[in-house]
Amino acid sequence: MKRWHVALVAMAATALTLVVWGTRAGGGDDGVIRIGHTGSPHLAPLLVAAEQGIFADHGLRVELKQFGSTADAGYALLAGRVQVAFLEPRTSFRLINVHDELGIKIAGSLNFPFGATLVVREDLKLRLHDLAGLTVAAASRQCMLLKAFKHDAKRHGLAIEEIDFVYTAFDTMLPALEAGQVDAILTKSSYALLAQATGHKVLYQNWDVVPDDACCPIYVAQVEYFMLVTDLPSQAIKGLDAALLAASQRPAEESREAVARRTQFPAELLQPGAPLARYFTVGPELERELGDWVWTAN
Repeated sequence: MKRWHVALVAMAATALTLVVWGTRAGGGDDGVIRIGHTGSPHLAPLLVAAEQGIFADHGLRVELKQFGSTADAGYALLAGRVQVAFLEPRTSFRLINVHDELGIKIAGSLNFPFGATLVVREDLKLRLHDLAGLTVAAASRQCMLLKAFKHDAKRHGLAIEEIDFVYTAFDTMLPALEAGQVDAILTKSSYALLAQATGHKVLYQNWDVVPDDACCPIYVAQVEYFMLVTDLPSQAIKGLDAALLAASQRPAEESREAVARRTQFPAELLQPGAPLARYFTVGPELERELGDWVWTAN
């Protein structure tokens, strides 16, 4: 089965401090906007917009270019081979901070519903009451996802003190689970979908957790990808924004079908009712938090 986490967490081990060798390529001279992405199922609005001609409806000529990792997509953006790239928040922040002279801006985001999810390794046959003595990865001791899980577990009589919690970043949890370094991970719902695609099992979900702490800051907790732009006129960015908003309004079944066709993601995990990513423009709160890193219309 395809290992979806490879493209999504390749950046976890090494910080994205990129050096651009030589001269940046002059992409986009032919009027085509090239968009770099990793082929994640959380890119539904982008895939729908391309498949259904929504970009063309907004007067845009767009070419999607899939990369094997966010590092590759980031390099392509820096080198000018693409003018738009969808990158995770942490990668986006580092790229903009290190290469601020290139004028790269955040122009929108793809968001996924936020929730706490406990995923157990595929080779373990467990129920929640069997977690005693096992190793569970969480983001931090004070993470609200862990607090929510402990609260719910205690209500159901679980011996929380007998679970061995270890702490690591969200984007390193799935590789740790795959490697057998932990028995379960307490993660965001978006990562849980990817874990299920590799055969792991969900034992617990709580969709009522409200993000607002250092572990899950409210302004980025639901963000899976920022849309980074460079070397694009204002009108083109407005067109991308409008097209992706329109794609997010398409029926959910069309989005699921586009994801299944474009990514070969297991169709059984995209059943009706399963959450999907949606595109959002940059709101006032995000603009306050990120300041000059955010694109604003001229």
